Amino acid sequence: MTVIPFPSCRFTPADLAAFYEVALPKCSRGSWAGIARQTGRYNDRLLVSLPGVSEPVFVFERDRAGYYRLWFKDSGGGRCIGTGTTAAACLSIWKTAPARRRPASVPVGN
Repeated sequence: MTVIPFPSCRFTPADLAAFYEVALPKCSRGSWAGIARQTGRYNDRLLVSLPGVSEPVFVFERDRAGYYRLWFKDSGGGRCIGTGTTAAACLSIWKTAPARRRPASVPVGN
């Protein structure tokens, strides 16, 4: 039997699950317009488009070393807004915190 090695720069099924856990609610609310995948020799990328914007605004990537980066791109270029050794760690910037409830002893309007 011949075993073909899995390229280290490719997203794993667990990586994609972590990404889509964040992405699907944003897509269903209309916050994100679409997601495209770009796979190359040295990295694997998911490109996130926003409504009304022609170019992708966010790029989530995995490189040959298995390291993850999250980029924000605007007219001034790109800047890294997340990094990690796991997809979940890199994407943690997008994880929503549970809503904080007002204690019953605090009156509304104060």
